[in-house]
Amino acid sequence: MSLKKHIVDTMKQLYKKKYISIRDGNVSFKPKNENFFLISAGSVKKNELNVDQILRVDFHGNDLYYDKSYKYQPSREILMHSLLQSHEEYKDKDTFVIHAHPPNIISYIGIEQSKQLHTIKQYFPEINIGSIGNNVPYFEAGSTDLAKDCFTKLIYNDVVGMERHGSLSIGNDIEKLFEDIETLEYYIDIYLKSKNEF
Repeated sequence: MSLKKHIVDTMKQLYKKKYISIRDGNVSFKPKNENFFLISAGSVKKNELNVDQILRVDFHGNDLYYDKSYKYQPSREILMHSLLQSHEEYKDKDTFVIHAHPPNIISYIGIEQSKQLHTIKQYFPEINIGSIGNNVPYFEAGSTDLAKDCFTKLIYNDVVGMERHGSLSIGNDIEKLFEDIETLEYYIDIYLKSKNEF
């Protein structure tokens, strides 16, 4: 399976599981020892996503290069991906980044008050997922502040919650990243339902 098709299938699966709405979310992939990554286009319907909407972005330092005349453009949250994908920590690794908007994760973190996503492990110690970093506070989507704080919180972790926004995951196995989101959604659903019982 081509890497672009892998990204397409993951985005469609995120939409099917209702972890994103129709035009939300983004996924990127950087091959090891390469100075480019692939990323899903912004403002396109994720249930109809195709490989033409997976775009190549070359990077040199902090500079990004892609075809600005092409009919599709990268997600406005490209900086959130590029800061991670271009970092030395991931230079020699195949690296996927998934940004989703899972409703249970957003609900657990809270709208008016904030609860750290990693505290779910206190209630369910058996949860088999990677390291959960501290929450990213709310910043406007696509902003430099959001990208920088996502980088700070996610570097050396596997997943972080984003207040009033969603989740961000990184790793070399896209299926494991998806499973981690699914696992968090499942156990948080149990937690939220238990709170509604009383």
